[in-house]
Amino acid sequence: MTQQPDQDPVEHSERQRVSAPELSWAVRALVRAAAEVDRELARRLALRPLDYSALNHVMSGPAPLGSAELSGRLGISTGSATELVDRLEEAGHLHRSPHPRDRRRKVLEPTDAAVARTLGALQPLLERLDGLSEQFSPEDQAVIGRYLRAVTAHFHDFARATPAQDDPVPQAPKDTTP
Repeated sequence: MTQQPDQDPVEHSERQRVSAPELSWAVRALVRAAAEVDRELARRLALRPLDYSALNHVMSGPAPLGSAELSGRLGISTGSATELVDRLEEAGHLHRSPHPRDRRRKVLEPTDAAVARTLGALQPLLERLDGLSEQFSPEDQAVIGRYLRAVTAHFHDFARATPAQDDPVPQAPKDTTP
């Protein structure tokens, strides 16, 4: 079914280099598992990894995205983003709609069919997670929920920080020897 922490080679290797609380190790394992789910979901939906990532941004973004914003999120040129959007639109995964406030722009929206296929593919996992939560008392669920929401907030803060705000990589001193 699942790998235990002592059987996970990535975690085993990381534990050799870094010490962290057990909850932190559990979150790190969850992040790796979520990446595996994304790869598997892309495969089940018959999407290229970049196409899946684009569709995921469109489906889960807080605000409507256009092709230009999508190109920034994916780190690709606007021309490549337009090609990608054309491909997803032609395949029936998304469509372009008028922007709610700027009539010159278009926003990307997932089709009902794409949402249904994605949720259908995720349904077995979601049911297992719901069943797992039922193994905990309401009080335990509240504590776990608070922790996971706080972790999520830290992930969002990290993702939105500019390098000047939170640069985890110290700059190496410049070599000034002749």
